[in-house]
Amino acid sequence: MKKLLVVLFALLLLVGCTGTNGGGEGGETGRTEKDTFNYVYTADLSTFDYIYNNKSTNGDIYNNGVEGLLTQDRFGVLAPGMAESWEQNEDATEWTFHLRKGANWVTNNGEVYDEVKAEDFVTGLRHAAEFNSLTLWLVGDVIEGLNDYLEGTVEWDAVGIETPDDYTVVYKMTGPTPYFPSMTTYSILFPVNKEFLESKGTGCALGAADAENCTFGSLAADGILYNSAYVISNYTSKSVIEFTKNDNYWDAENVFIKNIKLTYTAENDDTDYLYKMYKNGEVDSTGVRVANPEIKADAEANYGDNMYISDTGTTCYWVALNVNRQQYASPTDPSKAVSEKTDEQKEDTKKALLNLNFRRAVMAAFSDHAYEAVSLGDELADGPSRNTLVAPTFCRIDGVAYGDVLQDKLRAYEGYEDINLADGQDAYYNPEKAKAWLAKAVEELGDTVTWPIILDTLAVETSETSVGRAKAEEQAIEAALGAEYVDVQVHAVDVDTYYDCWYYVELGSETNADLLFFGGWGPDYEDPRTYLNIFLPDNGDMLQNLGFSSVALTTPEEQQLKEDVGLVKYGELCAVADAVTDDNDTRFSLYADAEAYFLSQALVRPMATSGADVVISNIAPYTACHGNYGWASYNNVPIFKGMKVYTSAITTEEHDTAKAAWLKGE
Repeated sequence: MKKLLVVLFALLLLVGCTGTNGGGEGGETGRTEKDTFNYVYTADLSTFDYIYNNKSTNGDIYNNGVEGLLTQDRFGVLAPGMAESWEQNEDATEWTFHLRKGANWVTNNGEVYDEVKAEDFVTGLRHAAEFNSLTLWLVGDVIEGLNDYLEGTVEWDAVGIETPDDYTVVYKMTGPTPYFPSMTTYSILFPVNKEFLESKGTGCALGAADAENCTFGSLAADGILYNSAYVISNYTSKSVIEFTKNDNYWDAENVFIKNIKLTYTAENDDTDYLYKMYKNGEVDSTGVRVANPEIKADAEANYGDNMYISDTGTTCYWVALNVNRQQYASPTDPSKAVSEKTDEQKEDTKKALLNLNFRRAVMAAFSDHAYEAVSLGDELADGPSRNTLVAPTFCRIDGVAYGDVLQDKLRAYEGYEDINLADGQDAYYNPEKAKAWLAKAVEELGDTVTWPIILDTLAVETSETSVGRAKAEEQAIEAALGAEYVDVQVHAVDVDTYYDCWYYVELGSETNADLLFFGGWGPDYEDPRTYLNIFLPDNGDMLQNLGFSSVALTTPEEQQLKEDVGLVKYGELCAVADAVTDDNDTRFSLYADAEAYFLSQALVRPMATSGADVVISNIAPYTACHGNYGWASYNNVPIFKGMKVYTSAITTEEHDTAKAAWLKGE
């Protein structure tokens, strides 16, 4: 994804993409459906330009309004979207998509603007190239001639996209790309109507890109056109987002909710606000923070037969260490999030973080359980634990789950001989190993640093959960390593400063923390490459978590840093895997080699996935789409197409019965 940074600091219901017919009024459930849905959102949008975007907090919203060539059904199977059918040539170096006729673009008022045509996909891709989409890395190496166009060595007509007629789009690949159809579910390959685009300013014109004079994708409901199940009929910053069913959508008969309202709640200082909103009938789903005894008791008394555990997803969240920190206050407001470290302490921290054994010590001192227990309580805290970047069951290698193969490969590294990478438990937390690694680091660093090493981290001051999690890790790390060696300093800041300090930074050097919690990634397509390319040394999309930028190496100093921390070798291992295009077992095994090496370098430590929350919901279970990759794998705000919602909470039994049927493909 992407894609997308994912940050969660409030307990949200991750209802996302699942599916099973829930029945309606008079149906097998005997329940009454309603045609409205109310929920919340917690991060304001930064752009409506879905082609340019790389953040899930944006994509969660307009993935309900714009549709690409293909989509995924409620079982996670690729399904027709704007394309009715598709095929490849013999070696998967060319893919042809046949568009459906009569699919329309509409305005935010629901008025038909134009028919979706093949040329719209050309316009979308060229707009991405000329406005430097934040997800160009996803397709730049895949579509023939695209990188050359980006470098200015060829004209647009050399790029591998053709439209033989109004309803046919042909993509030419740089090499065999059997997973390309799954990539079309991601927004950089979505269509854009050229006439509408160029109506948004002279700077929007193809071949004349000028962001200062282009309002396409501006922060307003009329900043884009819509061709999917819903239009955004109202967007008011930090207030409300409203969706209206698109009656002109080609599959409108499978859109059951007519009106949707999301209320902005990020600045709510009550951690249990969502549950209270649900009790008051203000929202239709909620998580239950069972770590709060009062809330847990209330939920059990009022909804004892309605609570269930939500499914886990394919997203991975992690802890990261910023090894190239150069920012020590908010990059947008130097008076906020100011580090208390002296210049000498800043240098000491950097030296320590460049030491492999010190990084391993910190990662082994971080406790997933303590982090999750803040919101889930001790009993459920291990449920979301994930210990791999690539979801362990995302693919198979010679019939064996990817996670099992990865585990064997990681065990070949010293200190990881007995590691267990299974979900639902913390593979890395080990205070004894943490102390042993720290002892090695102390010996190796000698008198080049003064202890303790100070690690700054951030929390949202108005979120009890965010602050509680940061404090829990401060205690866990200092307890394991000793406060005389590591001093974790939590900086509680307002929500905008929190995002500005690491989530919305344009340059990795602006990332204002040493220790970052809950960066995340969900897969964009069906290949381990989608997870592992995000930390490639030249253009990895999540390099900013490590203090680098997602651009090519620019200085000898930065290149040396990347070599010192293992990023360059990691890139080489990924390149070996990516070169294998005719044998997925070999390809995926080589990617497991790369991931094992990367995890052993302790720059990033997987910690959790989405889901495993206690939920109470009016949503008919398993009625919406299910996605293991692409936009449909985002879960902060659900995919609404296909979803049905009832006037009261489903029962635990109803959920479990629906899940069993869904797992059988029913």
